[in-house]
Amino acid sequence: MTTTIRVGAIGAALIAALVATAAPASGADRRVQHFRFTSPPTSSVYEPCGAREVVSVRERGTDYFDAAGDLIRTRVHFSYDSVVTGESGLSIRLDAHQSLRIDHRSGVITLTGQSANVRAPGEGVLYQDVGRLVVDTTVPFPGETLFTSAKAVSFEAFDLERLSAAICVAVGS
Repeated sequence: MTTTIRVGAIGAALIAALVATAAPASGADRRVQHFRFTSPPTSSVYEPCGAREVVSVRERGTDYFDAAGDLIRTRVHFSYDSVVTGESGLSIRLDAHQSLRIDHRSGVITLTGQSANVRAPGEGVLYQDVGRLVVDTTVPFPGETLFTSAKAVSFEAFDLERLSAAICVAVGS
């Protein structure tokens, strides 16, 4: 299957990268480090309808260090800009915006914002992932969900088939 888990996989990969690779700061003037990153466009295909998505991700954030130079907290804002086109030629936008807070001491992450929201003309909202998700990442992936708001989808509850079906309906494939 060539479908990728757009927001879940990208978010999980970025979380893992941030948790695992942040370098210690040195000196009092380096207690805060800002960063920006924009991914080149990537594409994926949703089965069974063959809808093709092109997405790019922008992130901006800040790493916070203690006096010893140890990373203690990271805050990141992600923006996902995406267009999905069905074999019918109909396209929809799937844009998402999330803020991520990582407490490196406790291993707890908090995601807040809008992830995948699929809408179709005349159909309304077909899939929605919005709200707040708090996860303990000190246990194996997908971590232990500590809190999920009413319309947020946890890593354990993510259903690629449901998302793919909604996308296929939305693009008329």
